[in-house]
Amino acid sequence: MKPNADELASFTGLDAATLEAEPEAAAGAARHLLDRGVDTVLATLGGNGAVLLERDVDGSVGAWHASPPPTTVVSTVGAGDSSLFGYLLGHRRSLPPQERLALAVAYGSAAAGLPGTTIPHPDQVRPDLVITRTVQFTRGDA
Repeated sequence: MKPNADELASFTGLDAATLEAEPEAAAGAARHLLDRGVDTVLATLGGNGAVLLERDVDGSVGAWHASPPPTTVVSTVGAGDSSLFGYLLGHRRSLPPQERLALAVAYGSAAAGLPGTTIPHPDQVRPDLVITRTVQFTRGDA
């Protein structure tokens, strides 16, 4: 599932601005979706990157946050779709979760730096500039 902060807020009843600003809160909200049967949540957080939660085969949950590279935003139209593309590309390449997340954020950021619905070309994508970290999720009311 690939919600943005507003969509994640509508699913959980939490505040969208808080989810976008606080990756731990967004991860907690995404965890509620995993508790409801979703296996993977990639939640995009605008200029604050994205969080990824995945349920492993043993039932454990991994959670990561990725901060985007510096980007001059031209248009956010299609950035979420580009993020999803980057994640799926990383999955197809059998990359580990943190690298799939970095690729997702790199594609979304590259798209945001382009006009209109322009799709980023691979040479415009810089996953090496994305910073990923393990994130602890907070359990808010939902």
